Amino acid sequence: MININTFIKFNNNFINIFDLKEKIKNSNYIEGAIELTINGKNLIDKSMYDYIDELWSYLSEGLFIVSQGEEFKCYFPDQPIAVSFIPQKGNRILVSVNCHEEIKTSIDRYEFLNSMAEHAKLFFEKLEDLNSASMGTRKSALQFIEKIRL
Repeated sequence: MININTFIKFNNNFINIFDLKEKIKNSNYIEGAIELTINGKNLIDKSMYDYIDELWSYLSEGLFIVSQGEEFKCYFPDQPIAVSFIPQKGNRILVSVNCHEEIKTSIDRYEFLNSMAEHAKLFFEKLEDLNSASMGTRKSALQFIEKIRL
């Protein structure tokens, strides 16, 4: 079971990106947050906000790498929060987030890649509507998403 939400920080509030109607003006620093819950464990929450377009770009590349059977690890763009995706036996992926303490869980490979890739794709499509200056980031991330082998 996986639940993913993405928020844009707008006037010190977090608004679900899919509910946002106003254009994003500052294209260089788009702050936001991801909420990622897998198997009832909250791995990422709003307190871990960062540059959301960059974070989703990193994660998109990671999804591609783990789909190739390789381990992926990165840090948030502007915080010392580590994220890793590690292929495991039985067609599973270990997802780990380390912010003050490590939280990890294992999930079915297909469910993880499919859910995360679909959300990333929708995120970047919506971001394009809200901020056309994000085109380069969007194209790069979507290239990784399109190459994922489920």
